[in-house]
Amino acid sequence: MRVLVSGSSGVIGRHLIELIDGDPTLELAGTASSEQFFAADADGDVLIDFSHPELTARSLDLACRLGIPAVIGTTGLDEACAARLDAAGERIALCVAANFSLGINLMLALVARAAAALDASFDIEITETHHRRKLDAPSGTALALGEAAAAARGLDLAACRDDERQSRRAARPADEIGFQTIRGGDVAGEHTVHFLGNGERLELTHRASERRVFASGALFAARKLIGRRPGRVEFGSLLVPGD
Repeated sequence: MRVLVSGSSGVIGRHLIELIDGDPTLELAGTASSEQFFAADADGDVLIDFSHPELTARSLDLACRLGIPAVIGTTGLDEACAARLDAAGERIALCVAANFSLGINLMLALVARAAAALDASFDIEITETHHRRKLDAPSGTALALGEAAAAARGLDLAACRDDERQSRRAARPADEIGFQTIRGGDVAGEHTVHFLGNGERLELTHRASERRVFASGALFAARKLIGRRPGRVEFGSLLVPGD
Protein backbone atom coordinates (compact mmCIF):
# COMPACT_ATOMS: atom_id res chain seq x y z
CA MET A 1 0.00 0.00 0.00
CA ARG A 2 1.55 3.30 -1.15
CA VAL A 3 0.82 6.03 1.39
CA LEU A 4 0.93 9.79 0.88
CA VAL A 5 1.52 11.54 4.24
CA SER A 6 0.30 15.12 4.72
CA GLY A 7 1.70 16.82 7.80
CA SER A 8 4.96 14.87 7.65
CA SER A 9 6.88 17.29 9.87
CA GLY A 10 4.43 16.96 12.76
CA VAL A 11 4.59 14.42 15.57
CA ILE A 12 1.91 12.12 14.11
CA GLY A 13 3.38 12.53 10.64
CA ARG A 14 6.79 11.41 11.87
CA HIS A 15 5.23 8.42 13.63
CA LEU A 16 3.42 7.52 10.39
CA ILE A 17 6.67 7.58 8.45
CA GLU A 18 8.40 5.40 11.07
CA LEU A 19 5.58 2.84 10.96
CA ILE A 20 5.53 2.83 7.16
CA ASP A 21 9.31 2.41 6.95
CA GLY A 22 9.13 -0.52 9.38
CA ASP A 23 6.37 -2.41 7.54
CA PRO A 24 7.29 -4.30 4.33
CA THR A 25 3.66 -4.13 3.17
CA LEU A 26 3.73 -0.32 3.14
CA GLU A 27 5.56 2.24 1.02
CA LEU A 28 5.94 5.98 1.62
CA ALA A 29 4.76 7.47 -1.67
CA GLY A 30 5.29 11.13 -0.83
CA THR A 31 5.10 13.76 1.90
CA ALA A 32 3.73 17.25 2.38
CA SER A 33 4.33 19.80 5.12
CA SER A 34 3.90 23.52 5.72
CA GLU A 35 7.24 24.03 3.99
CA GLN A 36 6.69 21.92 0.87
CA PHE A 37 3.68 20.31 -0.77
CA PHE A 38 3.66 16.92 -2.52
CA ALA A 39 5.67 16.62 -5.73
CA ALA A 40 3.77 17.46 -8.91
CA ASP A 41 3.80 13.81 -9.99
CA ALA A 42 2.88 12.41 -6.56
CA ASP A 43 0.70 9.31 -6.62
CA GLY A 44 -0.33 6.65 -4.15
CA ASP A 45 -3.05 4.27 -3.00
CA VAL A 46 -4.23 6.32 -0.02
CA LEU A 47 -3.60 9.70 1.61
CA ILE A 48 -3.33 10.30 5.36
CA ASP A 49 -3.50 13.84 6.72
CA PHE A 50 -2.56 15.08 10.21
CA SER A 51 -1.69 18.71 9.55
CA HIS A 52 -3.52 22.05 9.70
CA PRO A 53 -6.68 23.24 7.88
CA GLU A 54 -4.96 24.93 4.93
CA LEU A 55 -2.75 21.92 4.16
CA THR A 56 -5.67 19.56 4.76
CA ALA A 57 -7.70 21.37 2.09
CA ARG A 58 -4.88 21.14 -0.47
CA SER A 59 -4.22 17.48 0.35
CA LEU A 60 -7.91 16.65 0.08
CA ASP A 61 -8.01 18.22 -3.37
CA LEU A 62 -5.07 16.03 -4.40
CA ALA A 63 -6.78 12.86 -3.14
CA CYS A 64 -9.90 13.74 -5.13
CA ARG A 65 -7.84 14.46 -8.22
CA LEU A 66 -6.06 11.10 -7.91
CA GLY A 67 -9.27 9.29 -6.98
CA ILE A 68 -7.75 7.67 -3.88
CA PRO A 69 -9.16 7.26 -0.34
CA ALA A 70 -8.22 9.76 2.36
CA VAL A 71 -7.88 9.49 6.13
CA ILE A 72 -8.19 12.88 7.85
CA GLY A 73 -7.07 13.32 11.45
CA THR A 74 -6.67 17.11 11.48
CA THR A 75 -8.90 18.88 14.02
CA GLY A 76 -9.99 22.49 14.41
CA LEU A 77 -11.41 22.59 10.87
CA ASP A 78 -13.66 25.53 9.98
CA GLU A 79 -17.05 25.35 8.26
CA ALA A 80 -15.53 25.87 4.81
CA CYS A 81 -13.21 22.90 5.27
CA ALA A 82 -16.05 20.81 6.68
CA ALA A 83 -18.08 21.55 3.55
CA ARG A 84 -15.06 20.55 1.47
CA LEU A 85 -14.94 17.22 3.30
CA ASP A 86 -18.63 16.60 2.60
CA ALA A 87 -18.06 17.27 -1.10
CA ALA A 88 -14.99 15.02 -1.18
CA GLY A 89 -17.01 12.20 0.38
CA GLU A 90 -19.11 12.10 -2.79
CA ARG A 91 -16.00 11.39 -4.89
CA ILE A 92 -13.70 9.23 -2.73
CA ALA A 93 -13.79 6.91 0.26
CA LEU A 94 -13.16 9.16 3.25
CA CYS A 95 -12.64 8.59 6.97
CA VAL A 96 -12.56 11.70 9.17
CA ALA A 97 -12.08 11.33 12.91
CA ALA A 98 -11.08 13.55 15.81
CA ASN A 99 -9.16 10.64 17.30
CA PHE A 100 -7.85 7.43 15.73
CA SER A 101 -7.24 5.66 19.02
CA LEU A 102 -9.10 2.35 19.23
CA GLY A 103 -9.81 2.99 22.93
CA ILE A 104 -11.37 6.41 22.33
CA ASN A 105 -13.72 4.99 19.73
CA LEU A 106 -14.90 2.37 22.20
CA MET A 107 -15.28 5.15 24.77
CA LEU A 108 -17.59 7.05 22.40
CA ALA A 109 -19.99 4.09 22.43
CA LEU A 110 -19.76 3.77 26.22
CA VAL A 111 -20.44 7.49 26.72
CA ALA A 112 -23.54 7.31 24.53
CA ARG A 113 -24.80 4.29 26.45
CA ALA A 114 -24.21 5.93 29.84
CA ALA A 115 -25.80 9.23 28.79
CA ALA A 116 -28.91 7.41 27.61
CA ALA A 117 -29.14 5.25 30.74
CA LEU A 118 -28.62 8.04 33.28
CA ASP A 119 -31.35 10.68 33.47
CA ALA A 120 -30.93 14.45 33.58
CA SER A 121 -30.23 14.38 37.33
CA PHE A 122 -26.74 13.25 36.28
CA ASP A 123 -24.86 16.31 35.03
CA ILE A 124 -22.31 15.80 32.26
CA GLU A 125 -18.90 17.46 32.33
CA ILE A 126 -15.93 16.73 30.05
CA THR A 127 -12.31 17.42 30.95
CA GLU A 128 -9.37 17.08 28.55
CA THR A 129 -5.60 17.51 28.87
CA HIS A 130 -3.07 17.84 26.06
CA HIS A 131 0.50 18.96 25.48
CA ARG A 132 1.35 22.65 25.49
CA ARG A 133 1.57 22.90 21.69
CA LYS A 134 -2.02 21.84 20.93
CA LEU A 135 -3.90 24.78 19.45
CA ASP A 136 -7.60 23.90 19.36
CA ALA A 137 -9.56 23.90 22.61
CA PRO A 138 -11.63 22.02 23.53
CA SER A 139 -10.01 19.21 21.60
CA GLY A 140 -11.80 17.60 18.68
CA THR A 141 -12.01 14.40 20.72
CA ALA A 142 -13.64 16.19 23.66
CA LEU A 143 -16.23 17.66 21.31
CA ALA A 144 -16.84 14.23 19.75
CA LEU A 145 -17.47 12.82 23.24
CA GLY A 146 -19.82 15.72 23.90
CA GLU A 147 -21.66 15.03 20.65
CA ALA A 148 -22.07 11.37 21.64
CA ALA A 149 -23.49 12.32 25.05
CA ALA A 150 -25.77 15.03 23.66
CA ALA A 151 -27.17 12.84 20.88
CA ALA A 152 -27.94 10.07 23.36
CA ARG A 153 -30.05 12.52 25.38
CA GLY A 154 -31.68 14.12 22.36
CA LEU A 155 -29.80 17.39 22.81
CA ASP A 156 -28.07 19.73 20.38
CA LEU A 157 -24.49 20.14 21.60
CA ALA A 158 -24.19 23.61 20.07
CA ALA A 159 -27.13 24.76 22.21
CA CYS A 160 -26.16 23.07 25.48
CA ARG A 161 -22.34 23.32 25.35
CA ASP A 162 -20.58 25.55 27.92
CA ASP A 163 -16.82 26.05 27.99
CA GLU A 164 -16.93 29.67 29.15
CA ARG A 165 -18.60 29.25 32.53
CA GLN A 166 -16.37 31.86 34.17
CA SER A 167 -17.99 34.55 32.00
CA ARG A 168 -21.36 34.28 33.77
CA ARG A 169 -22.70 33.81 37.28
CA ALA A 170 -25.66 31.44 37.15
CA ALA A 171 -26.67 28.03 38.44
CA ARG A 172 -25.87 25.13 36.16
CA PRO A 173 -28.90 24.09 34.06
CA ALA A 174 -29.71 20.38 33.92
CA ASP A 175 -29.20 19.99 30.18
CA GLU A 176 -25.77 21.66 30.02
CA ILE A 177 -22.60 19.84 28.92
CA GLY A 178 -19.52 21.58 30.27
CA PHE A 179 -15.95 21.44 28.94
CA GLN A 180 -12.71 22.12 30.78
CA THR A 181 -9.39 22.36 28.94
CA ILE A 182 -5.88 21.85 30.31
CA ARG A 183 -2.72 22.47 28.28
CA GLY A 184 0.82 21.72 29.43
CA GLY A 185 3.84 19.48 29.28
CA ASP A 186 4.00 16.64 26.78
CA VAL A 187 0.65 14.94 27.55
CA ALA A 188 -0.36 12.86 24.53
CA GLY A 189 -4.05 13.06 25.37
CA GLU A 190 -6.37 12.46 28.32
CA HIS A 191 -10.17 12.68 28.30
CA THR A 192 -12.71 12.10 31.06
CA VAL A 193 -16.48 12.27 30.81
CA HIS A 194 -18.04 12.84 34.25
CA PHE A 195 -21.63 11.86 35.02
CA LEU A 196 -22.30 13.65 38.31
CA GLY A 197 -25.40 12.59 40.21
CA ASN A 198 -26.67 13.08 43.76
CA GLY A 199 -24.60 10.88 46.03
CA GLU A 200 -22.73 9.12 43.23
CA ARG A 201 -20.83 9.75 40.03
CA LEU A 202 -19.53 7.78 37.08
CA GLU A 203 -16.31 8.71 35.27
CA LEU A 204 -15.16 7.28 31.95
CA THR A 205 -11.51 8.04 31.22
CA HIS A 206 -9.11 7.36 28.38
CA ARG A 207 -5.38 8.15 28.55
CA ALA A 208 -2.99 7.95 25.62
CA SER A 209 0.60 7.54 26.81
CA GLU A 210 2.07 8.13 23.35
CA ARG A 211 0.81 9.62 20.10
CA ARG A 212 2.02 6.67 18.05
CA VAL A 213 -1.36 5.01 18.72
CA PHE A 214 -3.05 7.67 16.55
CA ALA A 215 -0.70 6.94 13.64
CA SER A 216 -1.30 3.21 14.02
CA GLY A 217 -5.08 3.73 14.02
CA ALA A 218 -4.89 5.93 10.92
CA LEU A 219 -2.97 3.22 9.04
CA PHE A 220 -5.58 0.69 10.15
CA ALA A 221 -8.28 2.95 8.68
CA ALA A 222 -6.27 3.45 5.48
CA ARG A 223 -6.07 -0.30 4.88
CA LYS A 224 -9.83 -0.62 5.39
CA LEU A 225 -10.60 2.14 2.87
CA ILE A 226 -8.73 0.56 -0.03
CA GLY A 227 -11.25 -0.67 -2.61
CA ARG A 228 -14.25 1.01 -0.96
CA ARG A 229 -16.77 2.97 -2.93
CA PRO A 230 -16.95 6.78 -2.43
CA GLY A 231 -18.53 7.90 0.81
CA ARG A 232 -17.69 9.01 4.32
CA VAL A 233 -17.03 6.19 6.76
CA GLU A 234 -17.03 6.45 10.55
CA PHE A 235 -13.82 5.14 12.08
CA GLY A 236 -15.80 3.22 14.69
CA SER A 237 -17.60 1.27 11.98
CA LEU A 238 -14.24 0.09 10.59
CA LEU A 239 -13.53 -1.62 13.92
CA VAL A 240 -16.46 -4.01 13.47
CA PRO A 241 -15.12 -7.50 12.66
CA GLY A 242 -15.63 -8.37 9.02
CA ASP A 243 -16.24 -4.77 7.92
